[in-house]
Amino acid sequence: MIILLGVAPLFLHAESEGLVKQSPITNNLLPIGSSTEQLAAADAFADAGDTQNAIKTYRYIARSLSKSTEAPTAQFGLAKQLKQSGNFEAAFKEYQSLLQNYPQTKNFEEAVADQIDIANAYLKGKKVKFLGIPLVSSMEKSEEMYAAILKVSPYSKHAAITQFNLGLALQKQGKAQEAIAAYQKVLDKYPNSAACDSAAYQVGYVYQLLGMTGKSQDLSALKEAQNNYQDFLLQYPNSEKIQQAGQNMKKMLSKESADTLRVARFYDFNKDFKASSIYYNDVIRRFPQSEEATAAKSRLDELKALYGEDTLRVGQERPENGERLAERRRLQAQVESTALANYDGPPKKDIVRDETPLPQPRMKGDLRDTQPIPLQEPPAQTPVQKTPLAP
Repeated sequence: MIILLGVAPLFLHAESEGLVKQSPITNNLLPIGSSTEQLAAADAFADAGDTQNAIKTYRYIARSLSKSTEAPTAQFGLAKQLKQSGNFEAAFKEYQSLLQNYPQTKNFEEAVADQIDIANAYLKGKKVKFLGIPLVSSMEKSEEMYAAILKVSPYSKHAAITQFNLGLALQKQGKAQEAIAAYQKVLDKYPNSAACDSAAYQVGYVYQLLGMTGKSQDLSALKEAQNNYQDFLLQYPNSEKIQQAGQNMKKMLSKESADTLRVARFYDFNKDFKASSIYYNDVIRRFPQSEEATAAKSRLDELKALYGEDTLRVGQERPENGERLAERRRLQAQVESTALANYDGPPKKDIVRDETPLPQPRMKGDLRDTQPIPLQEPPAQTPVQKTPLAP
């Protein structure tokens, strides 16, 4: 007979009373009797700190007596004991079974909270284990768990924070657009949640990361970040993230002014002074108080002194008249039609070359070729006589 540490007296008494039996599968002692008595025995194991036997007993009730009124409580107890023992993945699955099979359980919200706690552990870097070997931390695991929670409990009292944490899991994986969509869903689906200010801030922050990091810097992302930060400042003036949002906006403006000045200097170096003057003036107009604006104004003055203002003046050198513009649009429409899947016509090169010149007007060679416009009025037309109808 297997000795059950911590609760041996309980089982010795239960065995003498005929309330326990030996499992044919594991040879462990399992309680018998009514489901209420079995659940009481499982609770006794848990209270005594015998996690192993508590897990076995709760699982026996949840699996073998799934139709009983004690089954949801046993299912919850099983998940709870697995979580306390550190078996997070198994615990999460048992909580998920509870929420799916017993949505009316009194432990619904506590189960959701425990699931979030497990998912948060992976979000913070908990190692995913395979055959007992710790692997690299997995944000994918936390993403998977948050999505699973939202699937079975989209309107629990913890749903908004779950949706927000899903955004964090996506953001940490570098899935910027998916993260933005997840944060935006907090604002759209749970507008009264306490997580809304954090979600609004994170939308701006992810756009900021897109614009300021990576191999290619996206100025449109920086603009989106500024717009979202401005909305955040207006809608959540009491948020604890207000100061950080203001600092982020200043940092972005400083970077944008430096980037614009860098572009201006690139064109300046390549002696494209008209293009450089556009960007120098843009720095002066948009960032008037910055150091970059001072440098841009100084360089513009130098260029004007060296080459004159006409060299820097920007304008259309070869304006298109209405006829040429209409012809260009017609040809462009023809060329674009060749890209259609159902297009069945001549190839693009047969329709139009890269630049089709308009026919030049024929100039008259002599003034004598020009005939004057007649000054006399044209002769009056003879009115048509109408034949009267026969009476």
